[in-house]
Amino acid sequence: MTTKAETSSKHLGAARELLDELEQSQNGDPQTQATAAVAHSILVLAEQVAVARVLMVSDALSQQPNGETTPQA
Repeated sequence: MTTKAETSSKHLGAARELLDELEQSQNGDPQTQATAAVAHSILVLAEQVAVARVLMVSDALSQQPNGETTPQA
């Protein structure tokens, strides 16, 4: 069974590959460049959200059942 994190990671990877292809095939068209720039910024934001989700899950898992947190190094 695929987890949400794995699915999200695969989608981000596929989006990154498509964006790389788009940026390589640009012919100087300003509209294409603007679209690629917007797509890149959205992809960066999506990657940052994915990292934040991982950190939130990690923090939640580090808490003991009684609600106390475990000491972190």
